[in-house]
Amino acid sequence: MVAQFINRVCFVTGAASGMGLATAKTLLALGAKVALCDINGVSLEQVIGGLDSEQKNRTLAQVVDVTDRVAVRNFLARAKSHFGKLDGVANFAGTGGHGLGSEPIWATSAEEYDFILDLNVKGLFNILTEALRPGFLTQGASVVHVGSMFSLQGFKNGAVFAASKHAALGMVRSASKETGDRVRVNCILPGVIDTPMHRANLARVKDFTPTPITPIPRSGSAQEVAEVTIFLLSDESSFVTGAAWSVDGGANA
Repeated sequence: MVAQFINRVCFVTGAASGMGLATAKTLLALGAKVALCDINGVSLEQVIGGLDSEQKNRTLAQVVDVTDRVAVRNFLARAKSHFGKLDGVANFAGTGGHGLGSEPIWATSAEEYDFILDLNVKGLFNILTEALRPGFLTQGASVVHVGSMFSLQGFKNGAVFAASKHAALGMVRSASKETGDRVRVNCILPGVIDTPMHRANLARVKDFTPTPITPIPRSGSAQEVAEVTIFLLSDESSFVTGAAWSVDGGANA
C-alpha cells in the first residue's frame, strides 16, 4: 500500500488532534502530500512543528472553520493549486457538543442544537458540496467522513449528537449514489476511541463507562481508526462506496 500513496494528495480536516491527526500522520508516513486544516490554530501549529523537514515539504496547513463554506472552498482550491491535484478527502471535523452524555433532550438548548448540527451536518455538507463538484477531485478519488457508532443507534442524553450523526450518514450514502462513476464516498463509524475529546468527556461525565461493554472489551485507538480510513482512501477499496464502516469493537454487532 505504501507505493500507491507516494505523490498522492489528500485533504484532512480536524487534523490537529485525535483521529484526524493520526490519519494525517499515517498519510505522511506513507509518502502522501497532505493539506491539513483545523479550527484550532495553536494545535495545528504544534502538529506542523513536530514534523521533520521532509514531511513539512509535503504539507500545507491552514486554520479553517468547516461551517464556513467559503473558507472550505478557498482552502480546497488553495490545496489543489499548491499540489496540482486532490486525490482524497478525510473529514474528521466534528463535535459532541458541550453536554454530551449529561443532558436529556428537554434540557438541551436551541444554541446547543445549532452548534452541534452546524459542525456535524452543515460542516459535512460544505465539504461535500465543494469537493464533489464534477472535475474537482481526480477520477477515482475517495472521500471519507467520520461518523459514529451512534450513526446507527440512539444515545441516552445525547439525542442531538446522535441525530447529527444519523443525518451525516444519510448525506454520505446519498452523495455516493450521485458520484459513483468518479468519486467514492464512505463513512467510518468509530465507537469508544481514546482521543482527547473522549478523555474530556470521561472527566466531565461521571457515569461515562471508561471501558465499553463490547465483544472487544476495550477502547479503540485513533490509529486503528486511521488504518481503516487509509484503506478507504486507497485503491484496495475501489469497489466500496456508500458504506458505513464500523470501527467500534463490535458495539453495533
